[in-house]
Amino acid sequence: MSSGDDGIHADSSLVVKNGTIDISQSYEGLEGTTITVNGGKIHVTAKDDGFNAAGGNDGSALGGRPGENNFTVEKSNDGNDSTFIRITDGYVNINASGDGIDSNGSLFVDGGTVLVNGPTNNGNGPLDYNGVAEITGGNLAVAGSSGMAQNFSDSSSQNSLLVAYSSVQKAGTLVSLLDESGNTILSFTPAKDYQSIVISTPKLEPGKTYTLYSGGSTGGKNTDGLYTDGNYSPGTKVVSVTLSGVATSISDTGDQITGMGGPGMGGPKGRPMPDDNQGNIS
Repeated sequence: MSSGDDGIHADSSLVVKNGTIDISQSYEGLEGTTITVNGGKIHVTAKDDGFNAAGGNDGSALGGRPGENNFTVEKSNDGNDSTFIRITDGYVNINASGDGIDSNGSLFVDGGTVLVNGPTNNGNGPLDYNGVAEITGGNLAVAGSSGMAQNFSDSSSQNSLLVAYSSVQKAGTLVSLLDESGNTILSFTPAKDYQSIVISTPKLEPGKTYTLYSGGSTGGKNTDGLYTDGNYSPGTKVVSVTLSGVATSISDTGDQITGMGGPGMGGPKGRPMPDDNQGNIS
């Protein structure tokens, strides 16, 4: 499908259980008070957010379309307003100019494969959430700008790694994460320029050391830039890191990052990460 507005919109709950969804053009790809993906294969190209849960004053509010941002807020079991994005299974590939995945509540990834390309501007974030972001399973590679980049929350049960680069990496530049034995954890070729990447797979273990590489070559099966079952020939070493917590965030110099995220398009307030060509992040 192709749309000048939302690809798929629900005022309340949007649930995808199976099937194939290909949104080749949209303002926002999937939008609802809550978005749940329990299966299926989803490709989204969006001028603003790829996924948007109960977006308020985001980019779509600028168009003045009738009924915009008219969401039905549901109540959770404890009576609190409930807004979330949850991915339990399936395959999600997002190419976004705004936030890649934007939840004005919380974000949960319990399984499946999630790939995000974009944004390239520092006024939006590849992941953008207001509550918590918990990952408990699945394979995820999220590449985009660094100004509003966020990692997952420490309450997650699956480890994740965010690396912010000192300069912009060109689209099509292979990024690979290897373990201590040289085995490939994940190899991904982002479709857009990027200055941060978040990687999470069940293979990441606390206390183990991993090395991120840029460039090089790899074989195996390529699906939307994600390579599987291939041997990697290393390019340039970017950084090595020992995972000391569930959610590890570092710069390409190895410095720990704190206070990630920023106001963005509905994201939590915090200290923004640096612009291009800035040095250490701490």
